[in-house]
Amino acid sequence: MCALIFAAGVLLAGHLAGSHAMPVVGILTAVAAAFAAAMLGQFLLVRTGKLSFMRSESSNLVAIKSGAGETPDVWLVAHTDSKSQTIGMLVRVGSVALTLIFFSFMLGAMAAQLTAFPELTGVSVKMLRAQSIAGSLLTALAILPVALCFITNKSRGALDNATGVAAVLLAIENIPAGRNVGVLLTSAEELGLAGARHFAATRADKGIAINCDTIDNSGRFICMTNDLKRRDAVAMAKAGASLGVIIQVRGVISGILTDSMAFTRGGWESCTLSRGNLDTLGRVHTRRDEPGRIEGAGVALAARILAATVEELS
Repeated sequence: MCALIFAAGVLLAGHLAGSHAMPVVGILTAVAAAFAAAMLGQFLLVRTGKLSFMRSESSNLVAIKSGAGETPDVWLVAHTDSKSQTIGMLVRVGSVALTLIFFSFMLGAMAAQLTAFPELTGVSVKMLRAQSIAGSLLTALAILPVALCFITNKSRGALDNATGVAAVLLAIENIPAGRNVGVLLTSAEELGLAGARHFAATRADKGIAINCDTIDNSGRFICMTNDLKRRDAVAMAKAGASLGVIIQVRGVISGILTDSMAFTRGGWESCTLSRGNLDTLGRVHTRRDEPGRIEGAGVALAARILAATVEELS
């Protein structure tokens, strides 16, 4: 729905700026389409679990380390549910990236009609109008995979996210008794982060949530966060260094949702540990996400990183 609204808006914007020489109206239309799609997406993300015709029941699994208090300072988090989609994650991430590029190109062509119009020849003006139309068409085509992405149930969910669950369970075994740490295995992560949102909203005490999502056999470890200098991300980078592992701290990859985003919105400190490469993105949410492709060494190393991160935060 959001992708189709956005595509229709940019096509209209390109038509107005290119065919009718109305660049200002075109820019406003394009920005309005992007804003409307974003707001609708945010509304649906928050309301998914509240729509009665989509209602189903699920449970988060919660445990506290032996000897810890009733309100842990740090939670190790991973989601237990899985899904597949008609369009794989690699294509979706590429789709979002190309959409941003073409959208910027389209807006630039429209803006050029305004800023340099007095000095342009008739041929140059026609070229800018053509670029506005071309930019709108390319933007609409780029977002099309997102519009065609429907949910199915053909994935075994080995990478996403049995690996994260296994890493968290291994990590908690390696954390000394008495550490004030808990384990949260969320459900409905694939349904608008519903499990994490519910947990974050119903806990009066806010702490640190270290999420683990998708650990492949090879590739770079990354720590995804909305604040590169926050103590949870810094602690994870230090934990990796202590184990001889380089962890890249970066923002969340466009087009990807993680439980840490729900915790951050809920006022928690939260980041997500992941490991993979382009092949990983090509397997996630597809029928190729099978247990036979997981060797386990990456999961064991991720567990050590999680345990060391808890120690850094203690």
